[in-house]
Amino acid sequence: MDSVTKSALLLNAVRASYSVFKKLCSDYGSEELWSRGSKDSFWKELGLTERMCERLSDFLFQGWAEREEERIERFNARFITANDIDYPVKLLSLDKPPIGLYVKGWANLLLPSAAIVGTRKCSDYARATAYNLGYKLALNNVMTVSGGARGIDSAGHRGTLSGNGATVVVFGTGLDKTYPAENRDLFARILERGAWVSEYNFGTDGNAWRFPERDRLIAALSSWVVVGESPEDGGAMHTARTGRKLGRDTWSIPGRITDETSRGTNLLIREGANIFISIDDFIRSIVKGNEQLGFDFDDSANAEVSEVPELSDDEKKVYSVIQKKGSIMIDEVILESGLDFMDVQMAVTNLEAEGLISGSGGRYSAEH
Repeated sequence: MDSVTKSALLLNAVRASYSVFKKLCSDYGSEELWSRGSKDSFWKELGLTERMCERLSDFLFQGWAEREEERIERFNARFITANDIDYPVKLLSLDKPPIGLYVKGWANLLLPSAAIVGTRKCSDYARATAYNLGYKLALNNVMTVSGGARGIDSAGHRGTLSGNGATVVVFGTGLDKTYPAENRDLFARILERGAWVSEYNFGTDGNAWRFPERDRLIAALSSWVVVGESPEDGGAMHTARTGRKLGRDTWSIPGRITDETSRGTNLLIREGANIFISIDDFIRSIVKGNEQLGFDFDDSANAEVSEVPELSDDEKKVYSVIQKKGSIMIDEVILESGLDFMDVQMAVTNLEAEGLISGSGGRYSAEH
């Protein structure tokens, strides 16, 4: 491991700023981070806090960087530092760019891309729109970026994969922590044509405060940000507003004023986001004036496609019963479907994860 990578791994792990890393490399040399005789005073001179100095000292004593490098290699991933040529320069527009990125997969993060983000508890309309958008962007060689969550994020990823396009999922955890767990199969498919990205070292759990940090990376990695559906306080709002602050073209799909999950997207339009009229209109808009980026709008792809989740036979039975009844208790689902309790329980868990049903107090309803 070269000294730049080692320093980047260590400083990234203690959550030092990008400016500390750049100062170290440009003014002193990356190996100075651990080779100086009086390291603590030097670290404070660089701008590290007392807590960061303590953690850095522990990491050096434990040989943490070398063990992290081994974990990266075993996971078939790589760590890109801000000094590497394949580090996405778009990230440097952030107030706090990451010192480095953990990447698994082979998507080119330097390519123009569109973020597709929104609420987990989305409507069928919003899910289908996100899926169709991802699909058509793939047909037009535009990479997509999202957070891998259920709902809008998953639909955008799946649509892109159905169009044989490249898609990137940005984790709010370490790459070794699949979150949400039910999207494990989707993440595996993403690796076939895209990439996983995280700024967090291996073993990092999904604490709530990490996801707004993750959202800023989604915005920064993207050339355009599309919000499919979001309540006023949804995480996608942070992504969109970060995108606008960074100068990214931000688009919002309008919804009914009576729908809580459309309050955020409608508010973004009032704040100045572009109104998403149709998928073809959006694609034509991003192609126009960007021919030098290699876009070639595919007019042959005008037919809408609909996302059809890959459901098991049991899930299809349970979903059919719930759709027919509208609202039904789980014991009635068991009776109507002819399945046993464990099969029904597993089916409703997966259907909820897909956003097809919602449940409360043992009663389930179809989400449409």
